[in-house]
Amino acid sequence: MTTLRKAIILAVFFAVTSAGAALSYAALWTDISWRQAQLWAGSFCCLGFLLGGIYAFDPDSDLKIKSSAIGRMSFGVIASLILSALWRWPLEAVALASLIGAVLGYVGMMWAKFADF
Repeated sequence: MTTLRKAIILAVFFAVTSAGAALSYAALWTDISWRQAQLWAGSFCCLGFLLGGIYAFDPDSDLKIKSSAIGRMSFGVIASLILSALWRWPLEAVALASLIGAVLGYVGMMWAKFADF
């Protein structure tokens, strides 16, 4: 299996786990519409995708597949672009979200270790 394929599988696993956690904790106990539940689950899915990419490419991670700052930044930008499309943000917000995603991907485990579900 290639390194990228392993990283994508890990990121998708984190994304599905995060979306499942969001649905099980919030959607069943609150009075929100199905559309809102889908948006929030998708948002947590993007966060999980970003965390999975960080864990796959960060040298300080126990789940490391390969050390790569470009890989972490790429996963951050992809997650932020998906989140921007999901919430239909204007172009300026998409650019800002991409920048924030790239920075979060670059700093990697320094902030991701505090995002524990």
